[in-house]
Amino acid sequence: MEAVILAWTTAGPQWSGAYVTAQDTVRKTGIARQHWLVTSDLPLSVGMDVWLLVVDGGAAMRGVVGHGTLARIAPVPREDGMQLLDVDFDLLLQHGDQVPFTLIEQRLPGLLTGETTAVTVDGSVAAELRRMWTEAVVPDQGWVEPPPGALPSRLTRRVSADGVERDPDFRRTALAHRGSACHACGLDMEQTYGEKGRDLVQVHHLTPLAHRGAECDIDPLIDLVPLCPTCHVVAHSRWPDSYSVEEIRAMLRKGGFMRGTIMTKEQLEAESAAARILRG
Repeated sequence: MEAVILAWTTAGPQWSGAYVTAQDTVRKTGIARQHWLVTSDLPLSVGMDVWLLVVDGGAAMRGVVGHGTLARIAPVPREDGMQLLDVDFDLLLQHGDQVPFTLIEQRLPGLLTGETTAVTVDGSVAAELRRMWTEAVVPDQGWVEPPPGALPSRLTRRVSADGVERDPDFRRTALAHRGSACHACGLDMEQTYGEKGRDLVQVHHLTPLAHRGAECDIDPLIDLVPLCPTCHVVAHSRWPDSYSVEEIRAMLRKGGFMRGTIMTKEQLEAESAAARILRG
């Protein structure tokens, strides 16, 4: 089987802690672990996709609201015949942004019936569920990786990332303060690529977090600067002390790069016309 769907009654005891707290944990660390009980007769395997389906609360809440992976299966079922699972959730949507239950019933009729608390799916059913999820989820601004759940877990690899640089609130604040042009090479993504390039600039942490400690307070107005994806890769190509903006500028100067602006089509045509006039 490719995936398991967990039916969540939000008024019940399945979820540990507050859902909004788990959302914040995912946003900051990438993962929020939850323990879950299912019947022991389900064909489960570590690493399979997990979909969280809200089944109560009315139309505004019902639907697929989360994705994760199955991290652990208890080796021995409990005396009541239930199996304990550890699920690592990597994306939890706001209630109201979920894949609506009405859409699921329309495209996958009979998926959950009666008192079913969990069901495994494979093949075309799993693929259709993933399509609906991909249609509903909007990736964070400025990041090019597919959002969690957009690809089967067997085709992905979990990597560590700087949570500060990926925090959408920090990013918006830093760009509003410093502008959207790369502070190393000067590339303005929107000017170069048009409207579609507007959200592609990234932000870089000036002081590596390894030197600041886990409890440090981040000020996006001071600690973050915009970098284009290329310069951002160069910055992090040295570990643990990433290259500074000044060091990247020095690399560009030594490599023959000259900072400037991208000429528009009209400017290029005007220069061509002027050259023709000068040539007589």
